[in-house]
Amino acid sequence: MKISARGRYSMQALFDLAHHSHGQPVPLHLIAQRQNLSLPFLEQIFNKLKKAGVVASVRGPKGGYVLTRACDQISVGEILRLTDGAFHAQAKLDPLSAREILMGDERMAAMLWQQLTNHITTFLEKVTIADLCSETHANTCPDCTCPEYVKAVQEGMANGKVKGCAALMG
Repeated sequence: MKISARGRYSMQALFDLAHHSHGQPVPLHLIAQRQNLSLPFLEQIFNKLKKAGVVASVRGPKGGYVLTRACDQISVGEILRLTDGAFHAQAKLDPLSAREILMGDERMAAMLWQQLTNHITTFLEKVTIADLCSETHANTCPDCTCPEYVKAVQEGMANGKVKGCAALMG
């Protein structure tokens, strides 16, 4: 699996938007400054996200971008598919496995890599922007788009219960 710069930057930008929006539009130039990203590159990313209905733009002096859905309804997998044209979650064969295929173990190796690909895809579809914000304790504002979800994740973590990204890995 390979994630391009566009995919990584889109995740950084959406995390920043979820963290700093507090229910209000966030100008792209502020996201670019905070995340040290190119503004023209972010504009391209946000145009794709806007066309897909993930974000909406607000015009005017207090304008910027807002999420159109609660952050617990936006998965990492969705964002990567929308913004990273070359992205597909596929486990790559390593040189040792390639040698096994040549030796006649192709069925077993193919099954292994397909199962790994399925696990990667499932993981990316389950992890949401809210999970990332909750687990870093970055989104604790009262105007969060998914306050109940964030509260539940953070309470579970405080009580020693694994939730969100860490729970998906187990």
